[in-house]
Amino acid sequence: MNDFPVLLPTLCYVFVLTLCRVSALIMTAPGFGETSSPMIVRAGIALTVSLLVMPIVQTHLSSVPAPVLANPALLIITIGEELLIGIFIGLIARLLSMSLVIAMQLISTFTGLASVLQPDPDLGASSTAISHLASFLIPVLFLTTGLYILPLAALTGSYDVFPPGRPLLLDDMAKAIVTTTALSFKLGFQYAAPFVLIGTLWPALLGVLNRLMPSIQVYGIAMPAQLLGGVLLIALLIQVITGVWQERMQETLSALPGLHARP
Repeated sequence: MNDFPVLLPTLCYVFVLTLCRVSALIMTAPGFGETSSPMIVRAGIALTVSLLVMPIVQTHLSSVPAPVLANPALLIITIGEELLIGIFIGLIARLLSMSLVIAMQLISTFTGLASVLQPDPDLGASSTAISHLASFLIPVLFLTTGLYILPLAALTGSYDVFPPGRPLLLDDMAKAIVTTTALSFKLGFQYAAPFVLIGTLWPALLGVLNRLMPSIQVYGIAMPAQLLGGVLLIALLIQVITGVWQERMQETLSALPGLHARP
């Protein structure tokens, strides 16, 4: 009991540094950092996870050099680095999850469900109902399938990759963000590949039909069929797309900093 006043400052800075990295991850990671979630819920999740993670990473945080703790300027820099590391891990997970939204945006474009000439004031000029459906579907899949465990496990393992109080690998972090963004667009295009193929062949067939029968209003006849066919095809393939998305997310999230790639 006599050592408690001595240990209290150490526990305080350990908790603060842990909270910085955890809260930054919760703010940016899919499932946790959704804008539709109440702020009090996200704050409660960050506090709870910080209390659970602190005993695991206490040895890493206790090794922070004493001059860093004694100098307010260095301490502020350390807190900023902890926030940046949490944002980095959460942002990678967020970019990977956005591949489903990118796929749905491509699907909307190739099925005629998106139009720049008739923007929806509620969804925005560059958004569609299908992409908004994917945005609401991502946290549901992320939390119900257990994918949220991988960013949290990467968070605890990140203290080995990014020790507190040490210089950050900014070049490697920037390269990882660029590579993840490219991978997200690549996966989104793969999810939407059947729709891209059909959406490319369909106008060509309409052009041939218009050349054969110029007197028929091909656009007026084919557009309803294109919309109905697109909706039916989405209904048939949505389960397959989300299943493949879940598998790819598990594979890519297993390569997060702090986690070993699993076969």
